[in-house]
Amino acid sequence: MPFLFAFLLFPTHARSQPPAVSTAPAAAVAAPAAPAAALRLLAPSEYPDFSDSFKSKAGLIKAARKTLAYLEGPDYAGPRYFHLGERTYGQGILVDSVQELLASIKEAKTPGQFAALIRQRFDVYQSAGSDGNGKVVFSSYYQPILTASKQRSARYRYPIYRRPPDMVEVNLSAFDPKAASRTYVGRVDKRHRLVPYFSRSDIDVKRALAGKRLELAWLKDKFDVLDLHIQGSGILRFPSGHQVLAKYAATNDLPYNSIGILLVKAGAFARDQITHDRVRQYLHDHPEAEDWLLAQDPRYTFFDLAPLPKDGEPDGSIKQSLVPARSIAIDPALAPLGSIAYFTTTSPQADSKGRLLGQFPNSRFALCMDTGGAIKGPGRVDIYAGHGPQAETTARNQWAAGKLYFLIAKIPPRER
Repeated sequence: MPFLFAFLLFPTHARSQPPAVSTAPAAAVAAPAAPAAALRLLAPSEYPDFSDSFKSKAGLIKAARKTLAYLEGPDYAGPRYFHLGERTYGQGILVDSVQELLASIKEAKTPGQFAALIRQRFDVYQSAGSDGNGKVVFSSYYQPILTASKQRSARYRYPIYRRPPDMVEVNLSAFDPKAASRTYVGRVDKRHRLVPYFSRSDIDVKRALAGKRLELAWLKDKFDVLDLHIQGSGILRFPSGHQVLAKYAATNDLPYNSIGILLVKAGAFARDQITHDRVRQYLHDHPEAEDWLLAQDPRYTFFDLAPLPKDGEPDGSIKQSLVPARSIAIDPALAPLGSIAYFTTTSPQADSKGRLLGQFPNSRFALCMDTGGAIKGPGRVDIYAGHGPQAETTARNQWAAGKLYFLIAKIPPRER
């Protein structure tokens, strides 16, 4: 099926669920092991052709260097050991792999030479996909550009909020070692009980946060607020022309419910008719239903405002800014952040004005720099498209099956 602006069906953005940072000693930290069947080590005869749809490797080099800065820097929060298929690797192999990728790009004079070096220097794992036969669904996310105001007015009526100070996080394993190591988000009520944090209905309809001086900015449209919440970050453009980054700070950790699915179940649209603009228009045409529909998605995102980065792109889960087309979100239980990926799928192509030109075969190398609320298991990948009209059209129209591979530098001969 077409992408259908996938955020209407699934929460594809990555920053809604930042990676958990373990406090265990480094030697004890290991990534959750994906089932051995989730990844399969390929024989060289099974390797893909490693063609790349982009003539330029500049974006790939940029993503690789950012990934290397993460892997070698103080922000590294990944495992000391991780599992790919039936093998257990150490953190150092991730560094070696990215360095080997950069060296191969530098040495190769032609695409054919580059593919040959990849075949020579890397072991390749293929994801089993959602069906066990390699089917992986590729969606895409982007950074919206939204007009905003620093003050509430008749034109700008809908706020985005900073993280509330009464929001608390609780890890039950700190109280009971047998409890699952999961962080819960809540608040302490008037009876001194820990309860779930306010829902979207509580905040936007019942105005639970009104009067607490938590508003960061005001938007024109409730749907713009929802768009920003789902994408996880965005560029706010004020009437003065000044722009800032609204970046992810937290969520209330409540479940995500798809507005698009609700409308399909209600008979407003067929599943293959849902588009971003059509859902927006439906809400505008049915104002009596707008509050109720939006409140059916209880998850709520909070933000910080920050200067716009030089490249205009937000940070991914690796605390480095994302690179359009070369940064992807994956499930870190499948492969760790910082891994090199290669994939083949069908992707939209748009021009600089945001006009859709068509859907075409697409293959590329990418770096695993982000995570996502709906990006779970071996059958899902989210491609970061960037910001602006071209990125928006690309993200709205990306929804296709394909193949996913991970590249790990070959282990050198044993010296000890």
